[in-house]
Amino acid sequence: MVFLKITNLIVYNVPYLAIKTPITYFQETNKLNIYGNGNQLGDFTGIKHIKSKDNKELYIIVIGESASKVHFQLYNYYRKTTPLLNSIKDELIILNDVISPHAYTIGSLTKGLTLGNVENPEGKYQGSIIQLLNQVGFKTYWISNQRPVGVSDTQVTQIAKGARKSIFLNIKHTSENTPYDEVLLPELNKIAQEKGNKKVVFLHMIGEHFYYEKRYPPEFDYFKDIPITKFDRDDVYKTINAYDNAIRYTDSILNEVIKTARRQNTDSFVLYFSDHGQEVYDDIDFFGQTIDQMVTKSMYEIPMFLWMSESYKLKNQIALNLNKKYMTDDVIHSIADLCNVTSNEIDSTRSIFNEHFKQRKRIIKNNIDFDASFYLNENQ
Repeated sequence: MVFLKITNLIVYNVPYLAIKTPITYFQETNKLNIYGNGNQLGDFTGIKHIKSKDNKELYIIVIGESASKVHFQLYNYYRKTTPLLNSIKDELIILNDVISPHAYTIGSLTKGLTLGNVENPEGKYQGSIIQLLNQVGFKTYWISNQRPVGVSDTQVTQIAKGARKSIFLNIKHTSENTPYDEVLLPELNKIAQEKGNKKVVFLHMIGEHFYYEKRYPPEFDYFKDIPITKFDRDDVYKTINAYDNAIRYTDSILNEVIKTARRQNTDSFVLYFSDHGQEVYDDIDFFGQTIDQMVTKSMYEIPMFLWMSESYKLKNQIALNLNKKYMTDDVIHSIADLCNVTSNEIDSTRSIFNEHFKQRKRIIKNNIDFDASFYLNENQ
């Protein structure tokens, strides 16, 4: 044990990890008790909110699950996985170079939804976007199709419960036949009809979470041919087809969310991004995401786009940083910017929708420079 500790090889020691991992997890969960029903406002300072003239605002943030940019037709994938989004492509601000900070939900969202980031991981204990929005008077909602208990989601649930109203529609493990994401839509429609002029709704999808074939209804079993892949096996074909079907189903849900926002005829936007990506036999003979030493760019590259109502566009200047490098540990700053909320803790240079946005090094997993690691190697 002394040798393992001195050489730093202890981080790969199975008995050590078996003891350390649950201890670390519960320590992190306890720290996140600063969020939740007991502390919905947080400690943000110098807060300002520029309100719309008619004072009616409905903002919707859709958080996807395990969605790979590589498999989105919206990003020129060869299959029609997002036909409905493609039909309104000219209405969308599509960000072309977005990655997640981690290839797993907790790491990604506990940073993205809080002041935490790669440079300042402790910031995730210093305030969430939900607390900030509560503090300026928005009624916040968190509607989730992911179960609220379990190793993969409890810490996100802590943050989510800071919303004025939180609803969890799924209690099943992802290995089971979970409810389809369409269960989110009636709840969204009810919220849109509720009294109140200032609403921000977070929709947390189950998206493309493995097992892919369980994430969409039978009528979305669309892709059945042999996909383009360098791994020629029946199990590979089946997996890619199921994943692409799941994305095609997500396309239908996102289209309905945009329709709901459009019907309100008020200041509104729909922002979509995924928690992380997914390797689906794109670069290696593997599917899923992983938190060990094996890393591919598909695990991190994610889709992200913005739809805006006409009245919102008339009142807001959105910078078109379409091709700039962005990582979603900064999404708290982007959401605040879109909601016209500022504070001493919010940094406009970290908002991809702001004219003052500054690109930064995108560091993932054990200090890997994402761009230097993948794009420089590809060009050599």
